[in-house]
Amino acid sequence: MCQCIGISITIDFETTSFDLALTGEYGGVNYWTFTYSSTTYYIYFDSLTNSWYISDTLGATTGYWAVMEEKIPCPTSTWVVNPMHPLGNADIHTTEIDCPPVCGREDRMYWEFKSISIPQDFVEDDRGLKDCCCEQLVLASSGESWESDLSSGWIKMSDDPLDTFAFQLTKNGNVTNYVPVPVAFPNEPNAYYATIDWYQVMLQDGVGCYNFSIKFTISGINGQVNVGNFKLKKYSIQNALGTARIRAVFNGVQQSDGMDFTGANIVSDMRFYGYIGNRQPNMQIDNIIYGNREMKRVIRENLYSYEIQTDPLDECIIKPITELYLLSENELYISDYNAHNHSYRYQDLPVIVSKSPEIEYKEFSRKAQLSCEVSDKFKDKRTFY
Repeated sequence: MCQCIGISITIDFETTSFDLALTGEYGGVNYWTFTYSSTTYYIYFDSLTNSWYISDTLGATTGYWAVMEEKIPCPTSTWVVNPMHPLGNADIHTTEIDCPPVCGREDRMYWEFKSISIPQDFVEDDRGLKDCCCEQLVLASSGESWESDLSSGWIKMSDDPLDTFAFQLTKNGNVTNYVPVPVAFPNEPNAYYATIDWYQVMLQDGVGCYNFSIKFTISGINGQVNVGNFKLKKYSIQNALGTARIRAVFNGVQQSDGMDFTGANIVSDMRFYGYIGNRQPNMQIDNIIYGNREMKRVIRENLYSYEIQTDPLDECIIKPITELYLLSENELYISDYNAHNHSYRYQDLPVIVSKSPEIEYKEFSRKAQLSCEVSDKFKDKRTFY
């Protein structure tokens, strides 16, 4: 089957010639294209009529310009021109030719291949240490925002229309009456998230132990990601004593997840046993001395900072704090519920990370203790002339 052909077209004693490289296949047979008098024409074979055609419509067997019968594998002869065609007075002839050498050059083509990471759920080795499953305390209330917790999870699918996913909340292994509602990311195709409102869960399913997971089928691969294990209690200061909470709003590009959260404003809480407090004013002082040696204030500003300190905790708490909440937050709020705190005013106080978190690892223990300094989100505690 020939790859390249030459075509000559003569009309009113004026001849035009083309060397045509293969365009592709039509019906399993090679075909070519060329442009003549500002019109694109196709040279192709029709198996039903056992003929080659030249037409401005690929596959047409009527209204064609010219036809050639039984010349497989190449249309190399003189064509029978259709007298009803506007160019029906043409003489057309085609021959097989050698394809010109490419001289080491290649077609410049842009190819894009989309890939996606299959979510992986980490399963720890059994190394002989006896320990309870890691779970997060969550509290629920119809009251203030710092009295009721939210937990969010997300997943990214491929472009395959057969992909499926399901956010699932279970209590003691049974699917709950509360159904997590998936929401599409506004700026990340095929990505979805769900936020668990623990107050609604308490109303529908009561307090107790829950598991939040995501089941999926991506490109034919079935799997499940465990978002977390949770112990739900009704909010009371007695149930909250000894804990602190950070609330984060995610609204940026998270390279670790390979997803664009922009516009999503996903809210999620991390309640942990620990302490948030030790506020320091970090006062910035700018005074001036006048000619009479009198000193007066120019600007005073309190740049308050706060310490986040966890108790020795498992990796399932420490890891998301450092790799998600403190790393990816666009908005961060702190709350503390300790009886011995100097101030009881830390109730969803807006802050921002000001120093790198530090982790202290306990010797011969899987527990670790995290500390981090945050500061006021709004630097408006100042006085000036």
